[in-house]
Amino acid sequence: MRAKVDRQACPDASPPVTARSVHADVGTTTAHGSVRRQTSRRGAPRIELLPGDARAVAALAREYVRAGSSLSADRALRLAALMAHELPRPLRRALVDYRLTGRPHAGFVITGLPVDEAALGPTPTRYQERPDRPELHRAEAVLLLVGSLLGEPFAFHSQQDGRLVLDLFPVAGHENQQLGSGSHTALDWHTEDAFHPLRADWMMLLGLRNHDRVATTFAALDDLRLAPAVRRVLFEKRFHILPDESHTQAFNLATGADGADDAGRFARIGTMATRPEPVALLEGDPRSPWLRVDPPFMRAQDGDPEAADALRALLAAVQEQLTDVRIGPGDLFVLDNKRAVHGRRPFTPRYDGTDRWLKRLNLTADLRRSAGRRTGRHGRAVV
Repeated sequence: MRAKVDRQACPDASPPVTARSVHADVGTTTAHGSVRRQTSRRGAPRIELLPGDARAVAALAREYVRAGSSLSADRALRLAALMAHELPRPLRRALVDYRLTGRPHAGFVITGLPVDEAALGPTPTRYQERPDRPELHRAEAVLLLVGSLLGEPFAFHSQQDGRLVLDLFPVAGHENQQLGSGSHTALDWHTEDAFHPLRADWMMLLGLRNHDRVATTFAALDDLRLAPAVRRVLFEKRFHILPDESHTQAFNLATGADGADDAGRFARIGTMATRPEPVALLEGDPRSPWLRVDPPFMRAQDGDPEAADALRALLAAVQEQLTDVRIGPGDLFVLDNKRAVHGRRPFTPRYDGTDRWLKRLNLTADLRRSAGRRTGRHGRAVV
């Protein structure tokens, strides 16, 4: 089946194009702007950006880097939100549809974005490294521009000095830790910053390098099979989730983060760790709820065996649906952080400049929710 834009119904629409999107689950073919879309019954759909639009994205990213380099950090973010409207229409359509409808899934991959791996330089091996190369600035520009179509970029003051775009790569000494810098041990699937009331609505992972095809794990809440009695318990505030290690002062000191010696920065995190408030793991619309979960850092309340049983049922249901997504150079994994979980399979790093390297961006649907709790040079670091 082919479809085309009705220009009478939508007079400003782009001209019809011949690019196709293959729906692998039903075996049909339809036009969809100038992207090719592949979906399956399980896992994350992949949307391929065609070469002409990829070149347009690259040109806009270069323009943003030039224009933003002379601006303050907060003004540069406002510029990204403005220039995002100049991205190719098929890309804008995919992200706006996702923001408004949540489709095609709780997570999908955009492929074909402009990343020149040869120009990146070696993968860092320590948090203290801050590579400063033109291609890295362009990659961050792509992430900020595309992300601004979906939500408002933000960070946490307790993570890497509130840096907005975080780098994920293996670090020696972290091999067996539950961190994005780990490697030998699988990073347990989770919702990002599940402990925090202002956690991201969406997050993005941009692939820079992945020679070993290390898999990111993924499962969508809509795919889970949960009994009504279990769902009822999960909607009640009978669980505790603690901050993960990356938010602690000890970790920030050990990794050389600027301002890590400021105990006040981590006071709220310390309270969340020592006196956690009870939370529900499902919330919102019972027909399409939101999820928060982080197995290594959570538990049912003491003396509540029913909640413990519900938690075990949830973990088993997620594990049953877990699938792999491989993020290569120029791949952007877009995740609904309240409707999906993600993690990482174990791998063996080399620490020779060729290891897996991703960039991560957190996005919020409503920056006003954190009013009075933001700081940092860009004004987007949540305390």
